[in-house]
Amino acid sequence: MARSLFPAMVVTAALSVVTILSAVTPAFAGAPELTISSIIFAGSGCSYSDSTIALSPDYSSITLVFDNMIATTDAGSKGLRKFCQLSLSLDYPRGWSVTLGSVTGSGFLDIAKGSKGVYETQFYFSGQPGTPTITRTFPGPQTGNFKITDSFLTLVYSKCNVTPNLNIKLVVSVEGSKAVVGLNSSDLKFSLIFGLLWKNC
Repeated sequence: MARSLFPAMVVTAALSVVTILSAVTPAFAGAPELTISSIIFAGSGCSYSDSTIALSPDYSSITLVFDNMIATTDAGSKGLRKFCQLSLSLDYPRGWSVTLGSVTGSGFLDIAKGSKGVYETQFYFSGQPGTPTITRTFPGPQTGNFKITDSFLTLVYSKCNVTPNLNIKLVVSVEGSKAVVGLNSSDLKFSLIFGLLWKNC
């Protein structure tokens, strides 16, 4: 099973969920075999050398781990926002469609009073409409590890018998006099676990 790298800790967070395209099909099924044949990385917070992607053995989740996904007010204007754009080429049997149902974000934050941190994640399938988005806002003051699971309110499935690229974008940003969101040290990394939902089509 895909695993989280952090212990759970209670933090204060405001959740904003924005979805485009309200087409929900509640026909769920078990997971077929899934492979990721290629991955393209882009952005200021990830690269091939400092990012890890793993599939759970039962094909029910994809875990992304980032060594360099950290936004901080201590690194000038360039440090206030980090983003990562990934394009995953999926391969699975015909007769199936897949979507991302949830995302569990884990990491570290240190936010002073009057400051805030934000992470946003969204996804879409190439050539299809619909971009479900989840945004988490962490107001200060607070410090510690966090682990929070959110569900996408709209289930945008891949087209039947088509395996388009799955595109995921992650943004981590901070505002104010003092704020850090991301990793704590070399052994605590920012991670996201995406829950996969499958259906026969």
